[in-house]
Amino acid sequence: MRALSMHPSLRWLAVAAVLALLATACGAEEETDDAAAAQAQAQAAAAQAEADAAQAEADAAEAALAQAQADLEAARTAATEAMEGDDAAQAELAAALADAEAALEEAEMAAAEAMQAAEAAAAEQAAATATTEPEAMPEAGPFTYKLAIFSDPTTDNPWAYLDTEADVWNQYVLSPAIPTLYGSTFPSYTVVPNLAADVEPPLGAASGDNWVIDVNMRQGLVWSDGSPITANDVAFTFNAVKGLQMGGNWFSLLPLAREDDPDTEENEGAEGLISVEALDDYTVRYTWSSQPGLAQWQFGAAQAAVFSAAHWGPHVAASGDAGELYAVSGEGALSGGSMVFDRREPGAFARSVANANANDQGAQTTSYSSGGVTFSGDVSWQVGDTSGDVIADSVGGPHAGDAIYSVYDTQDAAVLALRDGEVDFLLNPLGLQRGLQSTVLEAGDLDVIANSSNGFRYLAFNTRSFPGSDVAFRQAMACMIDKEFMATNVLQGVAIPLNSMVPPGNAFWANPELDAWCAGQSQEERVNSAVQILKDAGWTWDVEPQWNPDNRDVIPKGEGLRGPDGTLVGDLELLAPGPGYDPLRATYSLFIADWANDLGIPLTAEPTGFSVIVDRVFGPVDWDMYILGWGLTIFPDYVADFFDSRADSATAGGFNIPGYANPEFDAMADRLKAETDINEAASIVRQMDAVLAQDVPYVVLFTTPVLEAFRNTLEFPSTTTLDGLQNFQGLPGAVNLAQ
Repeated sequence: MRALSMHPSLRWLAVAAVLALLATACGAEEETDDAAAAQAQAQAAAAQAEADAAQAEADAAEAALAQAQADLEAARTAATEAMEGDDAAQAELAAALADAEAALEEAEMAAAEAMQAAEAAAAEQAAATATTEPEAMPEAGPFTYKLAIFSDPTTDNPWAYLDTEADVWNQYVLSPAIPTLYGSTFPSYTVVPNLAADVEPPLGAASGDNWVIDVNMRQGLVWSDGSPITANDVAFTFNAVKGLQMGGNWFSLLPLAREDDPDTEENEGAEGLISVEALDDYTVRYTWSSQPGLAQWQFGAAQAAVFSAAHWGPHVAASGDAGELYAVSGEGALSGGSMVFDRREPGAFARSVANANANDQGAQTTSYSSGGVTFSGDVSWQVGDTSGDVIADSVGGPHAGDAIYSVYDTQDAAVLALRDGEVDFLLNPLGLQRGLQSTVLEAGDLDVIANSSNGFRYLAFNTRSFPGSDVAFRQAMACMIDKEFMATNVLQGVAIPLNSMVPPGNAFWANPELDAWCAGQSQEERVNSAVQILKDAGWTWDVEPQWNPDNRDVIPKGEGLRGPDGTLVGDLELLAPGPGYDPLRATYSLFIADWANDLGIPLTAEPTGFSVIVDRVFGPVDWDMYILGWGLTIFPDYVADFFDSRADSATAGGFNIPGYANPEFDAMADRLKAETDINEAASIVRQMDAVLAQDVPYVVLFTTPVLEAFRNTLEFPSTTTLDGLQNFQGLPGAVNLAQ
């Protein structure tokens, strides 16, 4: 496939194209009827047709039976009259009488069978018709919370969502059912107790060579079937993760202690959790190989998911590996959260219903601008400084009867559904495209809110194979990417250029001192700098690229680029979401490919579905570059998770998708995981950020404010929070109807 190349005039045609994408609708109109109702109505219509056909057959059988009875009577009359006739006539009439009696018997059997079929079809039709009627609303609330999402959930298994299926669409649908000992409260992200009775995560104490932390749990909290949530469930979850060697998010949620393999040169050893055990029904003990740091404990294991041993225990016992467990459906699984996952219809929708046994219904939670939180329900507690202004008040839900997540291919289709009243909230980590904001606000019953993002979009290199394995190649590519030009001239101020792994909205941890490669340089200077970076590292060309000042372009473009050992750079592919999903990344991919072509790198931008990209790059190594994005946590231990060589996605099932390996960085990651002082942890994060900026496994491209659109008949505890309501899954357990 030929690499994409653009003359400067064509570049500006591309700019015009993206502006059109940003300003107007760009996707096909989506079906607006509720998917579940449409399917049920189709089933009812089919059943009605079957019932009608069966009834027609029954009517025909009854007519045949009546005719057979008439024929038999006629035959009997004729036989009686012929009694005085000759023997031949009598024999003939006797035969006719026998035939009529046989026909009557067959007609009676056919009529009976047809009537049974008609009755069964009528019953089936009645049942199908019943499904098209509105479902009885659960007692928890009087309304359905209707959300639009933009990619199919890929699993309904909550264990898998925390491992191999760790995408945001699965998170939106599945996480509201999952309880934790501690969690981040809305909207301040303050760590507060959920299942725990201890208001703050206990620090624990040394016990011989190990470190032990005992956590007291609240009594009276239950699963959705009314059974108690106990320490046995917490211990069961840990043992399942350890026994089936789960990866993904489990690496950071339950960081296991690992011993070094003496047969290898690398040090695979790591400090972490040795065991989790139930001392009694409401006391759980965590035993660590050493004192855990903030990342491992307060922002790790203390906030790990807890699953029901009664529900999941038999499935875990029957699974030979994690993959077998992940194949088990999570429909109807016990919930310890506000919602119970009900079902999904691929390509159409997913649905959760209110947990009628949700814990802390009616409890009052108040959050303050100073970071403090108070809680008043069956128990009362206070966390942090409550001297500030009240920023959110909420009453424990759920208030909605159910939540339906309808899948739309494009934002245009979802906005149309929003305007038409088919959905109430656009749930999207990217937020609303700015070009669609005015379309939303034209409707009098819709609102748009804006919040700072805690995420970024990035370009990733496969560092396991040539040419992405060469740091000079990655640095030259980074040098060619003019983020300021893209943000200002191409994306028209919608995007905010970003250089740090920590977005500026997460101010305590961000590193504002980092500069992009070749920052402030003109395009001519960038070309010259990138060429020099490659030449200094031993790269050569058959035709070296040159900047032509008269044409203000690279003429000639590079040809025959070869690495330091003479290896020719072959055709490369850049995977990126298409314009219907995210026009910003789609546009960025075209410019990156064009700049790479200038250098003689035969790179082609390939618009690709989000889930397809995820499947391509997680695990397999047959890819070159991709553009995706991350929604991030407040505590930025993800900087370690994304690039620790022991978390390679291809070999260990972690989140180090590029396969980046740097022993110096791994040592920093260990220090971060073990650090117990938050200020020192922030210093380590900034050092790690600087190393990554130099080695460039990612080029962090940009972030955007999160714009969210919803119907103003809804009421949320607050609409101001870092990363928007989407980072709390749209608050399905707290949303209510406006009073």
